[in-house]
Amino acid sequence: MIGLSVLNDPLNPNPFDEALKGDELALSGVADMGHVVEPGTIDTSHGTILYLEDVTVSFDGFRALNKLSLTIDAGELRCVIGPNGAGKTTMMDVITGKTATDSGKVFLGQTLDLTRMNEPAIARVGIGRKFQKPTVFEQHPVWENLELAMKADKGWFATLRARLDRDAQAKIEETLEVIRLESDARRLAGELSHGQKQRLEIGMLLMQKPQLLLLDEPAAGMTDDETMELATLLNRLRGSCSMMVVEHDMEFVAALAGETGRVTVMAEGSVLAHGTLDDVKRDEAVIESYLGR
Repeated sequence: MIGLSVLNDPLNPNPFDEALKGDELALSGVADMGHVVEPGTIDTSHGTILYLEDVTVSFDGFRALNKLSLTIDAGELRCVIGPNGAGKTTMMDVITGKTATDSGKVFLGQTLDLTRMNEPAIARVGIGRKFQKPTVFEQHPVWENLELAMKADKGWFATLRARLDRDAQAKIEETLEVIRLESDARRLAGELSHGQKQRLEIGMLLMQKPQLLLLDEPAAGMTDDETMELATLLNRLRGSCSMMVVEHDMEFVAALAGETGRVTVMAEGSVLAHGTLDDVKRDEAVIESYLGR
């Protein structure tokens, strides 16, 4: 449940409590970076926010990911396409700590080894994930959905004393404007259309101030108008955080990638092709594996 997965755990207020599967978090390569790195922060000084190298995941002998390697730049919006069974969702499961790797490296920035962290800790250090089906608190108004998702101390005592300060109210109002639900702020979330719920859930993730957003087929089930409205929203978010969008709707991908955006094509657990949308659409291997003639 994405709305809840990114909220602070009242029994684990420190983002790094129980985050490690064994030893302390490895700060790989810090000595070679030429500057001081604060433990637990995302270091994108080299321009990369997500780094996967030779990641392999097997289920009962089937390789869902087969030495998968890719990088996402800080501030980039990357579209990932490919046939069903290509490993796209498994890749997101690995990044968010839901699925363990057999081998390979997965780093957030230069120092945070995601393979050594659990799901709640990964969410708290700045990765938000949206699944295909929207998950919102349907019996609560839109405003309260955003308030509940706000990055704050969620311990029972803090919750009892909680009062929205001006900064918090301003953040909610700003997010309502970004997701274009200002006029629906007092409506129950359950009364929203499918497309509006999708935008609300993205707003809930934005309340967590994510550094990296993972969106798994966010346009699924939308009308054409809703799809283009979502594309407009994601394009407005460019630069505020990095995004990885897994999608099948090629018109939606085109609206996000434009002429110069990078698109990654996956097949059989690996990267099949990479480049602009025009580049990958002309790639013979992509045509054969995914797009067809």
